[in-house]
Amino acid sequence: MPRVSVVSTIVGGIATVLAASGCNPAPPPSSERVAAYQKLPDWSGIWEPTIFVGEGIGQALSPEGLKAGGPILTAKMPLNAEWQAKFDAAARAQAAAVQADPDHPPAPPYPPCSAAPFLLGIAAPALSQWRITPEEVTYIDTVGFIRHIYTDGRPHPPADELWPTKMGDSIGRWEGDTLMVDTIAIKPRLVLFTFFALDMSDKLRFRERIRKNGDDEIQNELTVEDPVAMTGPFTLTLKYARVKDATRMIDETECDQETDRNPIVNGRFTAITER
Repeated sequence: MPRVSVVSTIVGGIATVLAASGCNPAPPPSSERVAAYQKLPDWSGIWEPTIFVGEGIGQALSPEGLKAGGPILTAKMPLNAEWQAKFDAAARAQAAAVQADPDHPPAPPYPPCSAAPFLLGIAAPALSQWRITPEEVTYIDTVGFIRHIYTDGRPHPPADELWPTKMGDSIGRWEGDTLMVDTIAIKPRLVLFTFFALDMSDKLRFRERIRKNGDDEIQNELTVEDPVAMTGPFTLTLKYARVKDATRMIDETECDQETDRNPIVNGRFTAITER
């Protein structure tokens, strides 16, 4: 039998089996969906927050990171008197813990196997990727954070169907090449770049304007709102640099306390040089 006929026979047989089993191949994308994809920006590649460039998990910020993160590190949330007192108490506790063992500072309260505070899903010390489709933008990073930002026009769920999660409920829309995001129902524990946690109220809300600046930078203008804890909104501009020396994403989520790849021992960063 000629080779072409053999191939045709095999393909036809496979199609017959699939049809009989109900496993029909997916139809090709519609012209409308292809057109929708063509309108979306290209955020492909591997990215890293500029404040963490050159930083290994558990290590100090690099000189480049300190320079890039200057405005972030000195920013102050407009807390009201009650929440400012909570912040000051947390700052004193953090300073005392560092002073007790300066060589092994306490780890921020976001180990990869716990319910981490929301902000670390936006600016985690990790590599990340963005997946953009007409219906959703998905953020994935190497320390276990996954955000789903729905862009298909759906609203937030009604109040009786919402409960706080570490990523909250995010809906978005495109304004040109800028992604506008609104996030509610967030577990109200924040870790900013003070590296200690502050519990906010259940009215915590995030609004974001995310866009690409040139080929090698993504910018996120993040506004934090909490009418119970703050006297007004608080805005940070976070930037992500393209990582050019990595060829793949590697899962850094390390939950085994016995492994030497976990830098956190008894709640403190610890460099293990030998076993």
